[in-house]
Amino acid sequence: MRNRQQLQYTLVFAMDLLALGLSTILVKFVFGTMLRRIPAYTKTDYLQFVFMLVIAFLVAFSCFNQDTDLVRLGWKMELLRVVEYNAILAATLAFLLIVFKASVLDSRYLYLGIFAVNVPLTCLGHYFLKNYLRSSHSAHIKKLVGVLSTRDRVEPMVRDLKQDWSKNVIGVALVDASKSDIGSKIEGVPVRAVYEEFMTWVRRDALDEIYINLPYDTGDSLIGYLTEMESMGLDIHFNSPVLEKMKAMQSRSGLPAREPSGLVSVGGVSMITVESVRHSMRDLTLKRVMDIAGGLVGCIISIPIIALVAIPLKLESPGPLFFKQCRVGLNGRYFTMYKLRSMYADAEERKKELMAKNEMNGLMFKMEDDPRITKVGKFIRKTSIDELPQFINVLCGQMSLVGTRPPTVDEYRQYESHHKRRLSMKPGITGMWQACGRSDIENFEDVVRMDVQYIDNWSLKLDVQLLLKTIGVVFTGKGAK
Repeated sequence: MRNRQQLQYTLVFAMDLLALGLSTILVKFVFGTMLRRIPAYTKTDYLQFVFMLVIAFLVAFSCFNQDTDLVRLGWKMELLRVVEYNAILAATLAFLLIVFKASVLDSRYLYLGIFAVNVPLTCLGHYFLKNYLRSSHSAHIKKLVGVLSTRDRVEPMVRDLKQDWSKNVIGVALVDASKSDIGSKIEGVPVRAVYEEFMTWVRRDALDEIYINLPYDTGDSLIGYLTEMESMGLDIHFNSPVLEKMKAMQSRSGLPAREPSGLVSVGGVSMITVESVRHSMRDLTLKRVMDIAGGLVGCIISIPIIALVAIPLKLESPGPLFFKQCRVGLNGRYFTMYKLRSMYADAEERKKELMAKNEMNGLMFKMEDDPRITKVGKFIRKTSIDELPQFINVLCGQMSLVGTRPPTVDEYRQYESHHKRRLSMKPGITGMWQACGRSDIENFEDVVRMDVQYIDNWSLKLDVQLLLKTIGVVFTGKGAK
């Protein structure tokens, strides 16, 4: 709920600011350039006006509670809120123009025109934003959700979760169903598992959150499952029998049922939430901005470098220039990762023959003098040039500049529950493992420990430090094989 509110606040803020900017430009063009109804003000006059307009926007926007779910807001209430917002915006701007005796104060066409245009533009912007949030195109910003419940409790919960635009309910596990029910649907959501195998489903499927609504007295039977789910990095929401009994008593007594502070109601059930790690939406947004900027710069720098190594790489080993491989990213999401091909074309087939020489103690594969690597491949690996195409993955939002290394599908299928926690943040081109030793670290559990340490202590400052440290590691070739 908190993440949805923060994300919605950011999206509405950006959309309303964009609508106001377009309204100003449109009015200036129509009444200034075309009809010449606006006096020829200086650039300083316009800069002063724009500054006051931004201040007025911030004041007006802050007057409204953005916690209300935008998607569930009816068109009448939406129109009323937009009109009220523009009225506050107009009053604040008028106050600033009068107090500071701005030169543009005498242009009623500019002042009135902006708000006449901004009302329909803001409504139109909210309409498109709502449709975007409801559509499948917004899948990359939605949390993947699973539900564990019983037949008599599951429908209201699934129905309510499906109305939340920030969540994508991908499956249900029923503890009181038989295996023949697997594949059937509840409110359009497939039943993925029953009691005997619901933890197998939770371990292997891509999930960000799990909602548990079960009848129990003490919860002792759930402790082991909850502990395991928490070790995977999942956010867990579960019902409390005590709160359910309190609500039932309030209902029978005719008393108003109040939602306890800090809890959220889903399908009429109060849910307690255990979050694996709490990161602020502001910092995550700044991380994404840094990824986009770094991804663009990285792609530009990569083009001439890739062009230089492409000819000797292709001459030594015929085959595609780029190596594409299915990797496992955030909380089990599959994606295609790109690298420059540093091995012979039949490398994947030959890997099975070399598994006995694996120098990693665990699920990753590393060996010195790997015969599958070409001579040019050794050079681009040592200098990390083979990683450059991953800037494309960063721009697409599948990876980050800094994170954990995404495992292959084969490695992921062998994961134990606590290994999955290293996937609870978006994978990165570099990270703690790469910056602090790379191939010098030979135990997979040490890799997991370092990744979890990064996730638990993540900050933008840490990302910058790891990026700078990675540059040093690349230039010295430390730990590269």
